[in-house]
Formats: sequence, structure tokens, C-alpha cells
Amino acid sequence: MITSLDLVRRLAADMAGRLIACAVVAALVAYSASLNLAALWVVLVCLNELSELRLANRMRDTSLSDRARLVPYMLHLGAGAALWTGMCLTLWLGGDFIDKLTAGATLIGILIHGSLFYNESRLQSLVTGAPPVAGAALMIVSAVTDPLLNDREKVVACVALFSLCAYLSTGVYRGVRTRETLRGLIATTARLAAEDPLTGLHNRRSFFEKVEAHSAPGAAFIIAFVDLDRFKPLNDEFGHAVGDEVLKVIARRLEQHPGVVAAARLGGDEFAFLCPLPADETVADRQMTEIRNSLVSPIPSAAGVVSVGASIGWIRAADAASAASDLLNWADVAMRRAKVERLGLVEFDPVADSAALTSSAIEIAFRQALANERIRAALQPIISARSGKIVTMELLARWPDSGFDRDPGPQEFIPIAERLGLLNEMMWSTLRQALPLLSGTAWSLAINVSPSQLTSSYFLQKLMALVRQYGVVPGRIELEITEQVAFRNVAENCAVLNEARALGFRVVLDDFGAGYSSLAMLDRLPLDKIKLDREFVGELKARTEIQKILKATVSLAHELGMICSVEGIECPETAAMVTGFGCDQIQGYWIGRPEVIDQHPVLFGIAS
Repeated sequence: MITSLDLVRRLAADMAGRLIACAVVAALVAYSASLNLAALWVVLVCLNELSELRLANRMRDTSLSDRARLVPYMLHLGAGAALWTGMCLTLWLGGDFIDKLTAGATLIGILIHGSLFYNESRLQSLVTGAPPVAGAALMIVSAVTDPLLNDREKVVACVALFSLCAYLSTGVYRGVRTRETLRGLIATTARLAAEDPLTGLHNRRSFFEKVEAHSAPGAAFIIAFVDLDRFKPLNDEFGHAVGDEVLKVIARRLEQHPGVVAAARLGGDEFAFLCPLPADETVADRQMTEIRNSLVSPIPSAAGVVSVGASIGWIRAADAASAASDLLNWADVAMRRAKVERLGLVEFDPVADSAALTSSAIEIAFRQALANERIRAALQPIISARSGKIVTMELLARWPDSGFDRDPGPQEFIPIAERLGLLNEMMWSTLRQALPLLSGTAWSLAINVSPSQLTSSYFLQKLMALVRQYGVVPGRIELEITEQVAFRNVAENCAVLNEARALGFRVVLDDFGAGYSSLAMLDRLPLDKIKLDREFVGELKARTEIQKILKATVSLAHELGMICSVEGIECPETAAMVTGFGCDQIQGYWIGRPEVIDQHPVLFGIAS
């Protein structure tokens, strides 16, 4: 609905047009009819316009109700339209044919002007259009009974006035209906943009707006984050229709709870709600318990009575000192603790939740870092044990200049990337950084492949397209898989690995010896190389048993036609020992640490 300030602005913008029209009409009246009538007309119009200044001040007074501001506005419009119509009637009833022509034209002009400027609502159109339409009706009656007009003049006057008035009135009506329809569509669009389509609750954006609006100075309130337990098994067992029904019931219970002033569905089976903070802390605890109990009570559905659990994390926000997004994030952290520890309901504790809070902050920052290409490729050399020359670079990921007190290590951000489904994006990004460095070298590039990547239907095709883009032959790319990946779903993985080798890629079994290695599986897997894990050589110098195992493993690899590489070489003595056992390649901090690729050439040398 149009606001009072919009109405004030519309009147003010139209004032110049009304005064110009008044001057033109007054000149015509003075020329064709009466100077006194013209002067009276100008005075009355000016008084009406001056009254508008007082009306504008009244409509800007927000302490008044909408009705108290709307009624004077409508009365002012009606009085203005009646004033102009009265002048037209005075000319029509007391003048000759020229005066009647002037009056009729002016009256039609009033209707046209009103249809253009005052058609925001039916009421507004009615108060501006009723006086001139009533005036036109009186003119028609007057024309019919005027003895000075012949029959032809009466017919022309009546038909012309009636047709024009009917046409303009119909146009105004249709214009008003169109505006109302558009306003309704705008309101519907705004509502849909602000609510969750399934439950009708606020969505994330509108919930934040609601929290910000509630965060007046000195306000104290509660923000809670809800994650339903056992919802996915329920959804899988009974179908999405029942799952949607459950979500709607949960939404209604949140919305109808007397302590909840705003509730939102954030996505999936996650909800949030806002409550005023009671002065008594025990009341707050009891209120949150009541809300949780209402959510987990049995739910009638098409599949019968079902139930879900609810893990809720909540936080007290005093004086609205933090942004809504931060408060919701902290409530989310508390919810995760409630879920992990099976507590059901947990209030945010900065001490207990500090580790999770740090992880959450890393998660948020990681998304931005990956999007801005601040996750950088790092290369670690693998050398020939005999020649000492670099034969392969292992591609790793690093996060320099993260903005944290300490840059997160791969062991921290790689699980986050996997949880967020960003592992592929991270690998493609670092691969694009590393592939240009192969030009002009004889190096191979080793990349680590996760289980989800290995089983992806498009992974190999995209990898092939990328290496071709940089002019790298597939034979210079090594796909490193771990034992846990290789020995899971062996038949399926073998098919994928055989396809990779058919395309020209080489396959490497990484971290061999770190898990429960099955030597029999080595013959089934299509491998070009095995890499012995760093733990495998940790006690190599001290234990003769490990030395024998290493020799046997190297011999077995050579018998199967595979290259044998050893990780974790951190001193020249270990390097010399594994070389003596026949290992083909060695890798470790003594050979070279991972170096982040930047704008300068990457140089590696063997430590001495």
C-alpha cells in the first residue's frame, strides 16, 4: 500500500501542474466570461494549495494512525476536485455556447488529470473522480432542459459528455485494478522471497532481518539453532511426502509456541528461532526445554505416528552486541556439541565450544579462500634413488596468509573441503597452478585421489581435458590412491583404475604398509608403483626385522613390474640404506619440503 509520505510527495510534485492549469483556465474565463469569476477562481485555488502545506505536515506525523492521516488527505483531494468542478458548472449553467465549451473541456481535463495522477487506489480515484462525474451528469441534465439549445446541440453535448466521461471512468477503473494487481504480485513476490516455500517460515535472509529489527538498544533475546535427529532415516523409510509433512508440523510447533517471536527454516532439517530473554535465567532454561519437548513429541502422519529428535544449541544475546550471523553461528556450534554428546539441548559456552568455534571459523574462511584462489599448490620432490635427480613432484595444497594466528594445515582444511563437497574444486584449482610448471622439465606430477573422486563418472574425463589443455601427456600424471581406497569395492575400483591406465595415466598405491596391507591384492590392482609409508621406515635403522620386510617388499614390487618408492626420508643414512635395498625413488624432508607455488620459479635441491 502507498505510504503517507508517498502521497505527500505526489501532491507536492503535482502542485506546479495544477497552478499552471489554474492560470490557463482563469485566463480563458476572464477572456470569455467574467473577470470577477476568474479572480475568485484563482483565490480559491491558491487557498486550497496553501491548505496542502498544513496537510503535508500532518501526514509526516508518524505518531498519528494511518486513518488519522488518510482521511484529511482524501478530504483535501475531494475538496480540490469539487472546487474545479464547481467552476466548470458555474460556466456551463450561466454562460453561452463558448462558456459551455470551455467548461466541458476543463471538466474532461480534470478527469484526465485525475486518471493520470490519482489512481493509486479505488478510494483515491473515487474522491477525485466523483465530483467531475457528478458535474458531467448535471451538465447533461442541464443540456437536455436548456431551451436555448436546439435538438442537435443537445444530442451532441449529451453524447460527447457521456462518452468521454464513461471512457475516462472505465480507464481509471482498469488502471486502478492493474495497479492493485501489480502491488499484489509485488507483495506476493516479496513474501515468497522472504519465506521457506515448504513450511512458510522465514528463510535465512529474512530471519536475519527479523533479528536485526529485534535488536534494539538494550534488547536481550535468545537465538537457537535446531537440527532434527533421525530425520534422514525417517525420510528414507517413509518417503519425502512424510518427511515434508514432519517438517511442516515442526514449523507449526515453532511458530505457534508463545515464547517464539520468529522462526526460520534454514534448509533441510535445520531450523532457527528467536525468543525474548526472560529476566530470570531459570525461566530461560525451562522455556528452551519446553520448546524442545514440543518439537520431539509424536507426530501423526500418513504413515502413522512418527517421531524425530531435536538437537538444539542456543545463545543469550544481551544488548545485541554481535551480528545476527555470528549469533546464529555460535548457536550452531552449541547445537553440534549437543548432537555429538547426545545432550539434546545445550547453551553456547565459549570455553567448551572454543575448538568447534575455531573449526567453524576456518570453514567459513576456507570457502572464501578457495573462491579467491588463496588455496595454493605446493610441490614436494621425489627423486631417483640412484641418480639423485627429480623424477616426480607430488601435488599438495597449502593455505598461506590465511589471516589466522596460525595458517591452518592440510590436516585441518582438507577434511573441511571434503565435508563441504569442495575437494574436487580444490584439486582442480591446485592442478591448474601446477601443470604449467611441467613445461620444459622431465618431471611427472603425482596427485592424490579421494574415494569420491575415484568413483565419479566425470573425474577421468575432466582430468584428461585439463592435462591436454596444458599440453601434458597423461603418462606424466600419477594418480595416488591409498590402501583404504583401493581395497574398498575392489572390483569397481579396478575397473576405474584400468580405465585410467588405458587413458595413459599411471596408478600409484600410496601409504603402503600403513594399514592392513593384503599382498594378494597387489596382483589384482592395476598398479605402476607402490609408495611405502613413512611409518614403515621410522625404525628402519634400529630394527633388522623391518629391514628384512623392506627388502622383501621391494623385491616383490620389482617381481610384479612395479616401481618402489619410499616416503619419510629425513636423513642421508636412511636414504643410503633404502637405496641399498633396491628402492627406486625416495621422498622426504631431507630431499625437499613442499614449496608453495608463487610467481617465481620453484627450485628444489637435495639437503646436505
